[in-house]
Amino acid sequence: MHSDSGGLRPVAAKGLSVDDRRAKGKKGGVIGLIYLSAFGAQEGQTLMGGSGGRLAPWVVEHLDLTDWGGQMSVVNPAHIFYSDVPRALAALAISNLRDQARSTAFTHCGAPAWADSLYANRLAYPRTSMDNAIAVEAQDAMLQASGVRWEIQTFLTGHAPFLSQPRQLGFWTDRRVERFRRGMEEEGEVSTG
Repeated sequence: MHSDSGGLRPVAAKGLSVDDRRAKGKKGGVIGLIYLSAFGAQEGQTLMGGSGGRLAPWVVEHLDLTDWGGQMSVVNPAHIFYSDVPRALAALAISNLRDQARSTAFTHCGAPAWADSLYANRLAYPRTSMDNAIAVEAQDAMLQASGVRWEIQTFLTGHAPFLSQPRQLGFWTDRRVERFRRGMEEEGEVSTG
C-alpha cells in the first residue's frame, strides 16, 4: 500500500490471507502486507481524522455536490511527492496525476487487514525520512498507534522511493516477501511445491 491507499485499501485485503482462503477451500492468498510511506488508519477512522481533522495545506479542494463532494488535487506535486526524483521522471509522474475523490479523505475505514493476527511477523514499513507528504513523525505515530509489530526500514527518500531509489526499494521488498514466505513455510502454512 502506498500513501493514502493505506487508509481504505487494507480493508480489501481482510479475509484474503492464505489461512482465510484455505479455510474456504481456495488456493493462494495474501502472505504479508507492506506499507510504503502510507497512512495506517484504524477501524472507524477517516484519513482526515488521522491528520488532525484538516486536509494538508497543499491539498486543493474542488467542491462539487453533484460529484459525491468533489475532487482534490495537490499544489506543487514536485515538492510534495517527488522532491528527490530526477526532474524528467518527476515531470512524467506529475503528468499522470489525476484529481482524487474528496470522499476518500472522509470515508470511515473498516477493519484493516494489518490488525489481523494472521499477519503477525509479516508486516513491513519502508519509512521515508524526507517525505513532504507524510512527515516521518506522522509515519512513526501511525505505526505506534497500530499496536502491532512492523519491520521498519528507513529510506532517505521523499514520498516516492519507487522512483528515486527503485533498486534499493526493490531489493528490500524482495527480501521481505522472501522472509514472509519462509516464515509461513516454517509455520506449515505454505507449500513449497
